[in-house]
Amino acid sequence: MPLSRSGAYRLPGLLYRVVGNCALQMASLVPTSIRNRYLANRSSYQVSSPDAIGDYQGVSAKKWDALQMPSSLVGQSVLDIGCSEGYFAQRCAERGAAPVVGIDGSLGRLLAARFLSQRDGLNVRYRMGLFPGSRIRGSFDYVLCLSVIHHSLVNKDVWKVLVDRQNADDLQVLRAQLKALRGLTARGGKCIVEMPYEYGDPVEERKIVDFDILGKEMNGAGFISVRCLGTWEYNPEHVSVKDRIIYVAEA
Repeated sequence: MPLSRSGAYRLPGLLYRVVGNCALQMASLVPTSIRNRYLANRSSYQVSSPDAIGDYQGVSAKKWDALQMPSSLVGQSVLDIGCSEGYFAQRCAERGAAPVVGIDGSLGRLLAARFLSQRDGLNVRYRMGLFPGSRIRGSFDYVLCLSVIHHSLVNKDVWKVLVDRQNADDLQVLRAQLKALRGLTARGGKCIVEMPYEYGDPVEERKIVDFDILGKEMNGAGFISVRCLGTWEYNPEHVSVKDRIIYVAEA
């Protein structure tokens, strides 16, 4: 399987995605005892306890609070890109959103998401796919793209991609990703992006980084307005070398 441009993930090929989606469709046939055993015996990327963070992002509930989602999502459709075990898609479904669709490149995480949704009686559709090009049709009132786009870049120091001409190829990829997000966001809808900013020299580089530049790029991709919500209470071991910034863009 090929690697993502960042080198952090292996990307599933077409055949694997086809087989994976067939497995997801059949997941409802798996006996409850086997589903529960599967969930109990695997580690989760989206964690609920500070004791389980390890080297992961942080407690998912804290990020959810930082997204400032409305208390009711009745009548709203949601697409969660890079949904992992489906935590954010499931929270949207709990608030009445429908349809809710989650896409990810990991079959193991998607199966966990499917089993969790079944267990909790939540109607979320999961699909194994890559962004962009996952064949998701239509547009959505809310598009979540949390900690995903930077993996499409060779240079994960995103702020350098935005300001340094030596990263012109990465900048074109980033702009194409933002336009793809705009195409998936319904008119009047919102796209929420979490972008990690990584630093080679955190002390000096943090003095000059400008988080508003990405907002301007999102405007250039066709979003009407963009708000930077700032960061959230993420893994304390990452704080010294990384910022996790959340943006809300209206289409």
